[in-house]
Amino acid sequence: MTAAVRPLTADEIGSASFLPLLWEAAGVDADALAWIRDVDLPKLQVVGAVDGGVRGFAAFSPDGDRTELHYIAVAHEARGTGLGRRLVDAARRADSTLPLFASTDDDAVEFYRRLGFTITGAPRDPRWPTRQRYHCTIAPLGTPVD
Repeated sequence: MTAAVRPLTADEIGSASFLPLLWEAAGVDADALAWIRDVDLPKLQVVGAVDGGVRGFAAFSPDGDRTELHYIAVAHEARGTGLGRRLVDAARRADSTLPLFASTDDDAVEFYRRLGFTITGAPRDPRWPTRQRYHCTIAPLGTPVD
């Protein structure tokens, strides 16, 4: 996959190829997905790669002394191509002076570990009471060079 990672348009976020990725990232029912798409995502920075459809996306925002990665997903056919790393890099570059934080479970913790995140245990989330949770943090890229 060689498509550039760039801000997604509202039409791309509303597209048929985006909804399965949002479900992959959030794992909630259709009503909750619609709420995330229509209410939550417009408040966040959303970047993705489009190549005949949205192949991956990340949604993030500044949160005090860090940038928080709220949602990330890569289409099954695009996994293993480095797209996930490129999406994380885009979130880190949004404010290169802040660390990037993500919360995840066993399904994705190894992804973050491979990228160099520090992993710590986290309290269970009431939405998924049987799943182990993790906090993942990676250091800032540093002050941009002028």
